[in-house]
Amino acid sequence: MNRFINRDVEIDFLEKKYKSQGSQFIVLYGRRRVGKTELIKQSGYPN
Repeated sequence: MNRFINRDVEIDFLEKKYKSQGSQFIVLYGRRRVGKTELIKQSGYPN
């Protein structure tokens, strides 16, 4: 069961930033245990 839902807008935003040219600095912040790391994983962060 995938409990990661309703984050399509955020995932699309991150995917576009990964594919764009040039350097960018992105800050992802929020309360603990809300899924920040999972958001990065689900967005296809390049290894």
